[in-house]
Amino acid sequence: MGDTPEPPNAPVDGLALEARETRIEVAVAIAIVVAFQAILAWLSLRNGWVLFHVHGWIWWVPIPLELVLLGLLVLDRSGSVDPGSRRRKEGIVLLAFLAFWNAITVALLILELFTGEVRTGGELMIEATVVLATLVLTFGLLFWELDGGGPRRRAIDRDGERDFLFSEMTVDRPGLVPGDWHPRLVDYTYLAFVTAIAWSAADTLPLTRRAKILMAVETGVAALTILLVAARAISIFG
Repeated sequence: MGDTPEPPNAPVDGLALEARETRIEVAVAIAIVVAFQAILAWLSLRNGWVLFHVHGWIWWVPIPLELVLLGLLVLDRSGSVDPGSRRRKEGIVLLAFLAFWNAITVALLILELFTGEVRTGGELMIEATVVLATLVLTFGLLFWELDGGGPRRRAIDRDGERDFLFSEMTVDRPGLVPGDWHPRLVDYTYLAFVTAIAWSAADTLPLTRRAKILMAVETGVAALTILLVAARAISIFG
């Protein structure tokens, strides 16, 4: 008798899918952030825009970190699913640095608003847009990397512990949500976007304290940026 073919290995298939998603989705997300920052840096240096006494070079600062993060995540071939792996820790540290840099730019933007150094409404809106885009994509990547031990851990343990409860996880009707549904980077980016714009979790609930703290930090930074920039923009354009 011939050998009976073995059933496909679900964890291996899940890891392969995760690897493809990481190479494509993470690369696109980081490329968008880098493009926004590079354009703003060029405009700032070209037009002499100053962010509270700091010249346009400040927008170049995070780009090397983002490129290192891109290489770290996209080119990683270790295959480790350990939540405490070195690669994962390095990625989280880089994302934390980017979040810290973003908080600094928000502080400088607020100081610029209070001191009246903003010269045009266009300058203000472009700076605020880049700050918010960086905020959303940075926290989206943080949520993606932290939830349930990271994307690789989630790929092999679909029913493991989670930091976030997505609405798709609560649907018990196969016709509405595919049976193999799992959160991807776009889902975490949407969560970060809604948290920044609506100042709430919308259709996704935080399940752990660290998830609640991260969402609170993002909401606080976004609220300061949106409210103060909107008030200043109205006074400039008005």
